[in-house]
Amino acid sequence: ATVLDQAFKELGGMPVVHEGIRFTAPDIAENGAVVPITIEVDAELLPNVSEVYVLVEKNPNPMAAAFYVADDTDVYVKTRVKVAQTCDLFAVAEAEGKLFMQSKETKVTLGGCGG
Repeated sequence: ATVLDQAFKELGGMPVVHEGIRFTAPDIAENGAVVPITIEVDAELLPNVSEVYVLVEKNPNPMAAAFYVADDTDVYVKTRVKVAQTCDLFAVAEAEGKLFMQSKETKVTLGGCGG
């Protein structure tokens, strides 16, 4: 997928915002090539998460990362992604065949995958 809507469609549709997902990303990323993010899922509010995705709205390829979650595992993902330019980042969790998300705008001041 080369645009965000297409990436969501390939995942199974537009996710619904869910309070059980805690998504942390910086307000301003000084270097878009290494933007730190953290995703935590509260298993009591959103049980049975099987996959977690990170999408970056304005990247040439929005799907930045995919993680598969073993049964009965607490979801905690900490990684770095490339962000081409100022845009929204999305943390998407799949649970029982449904998609849920949180998003965060991050401003990029240097670098990114666009140069």
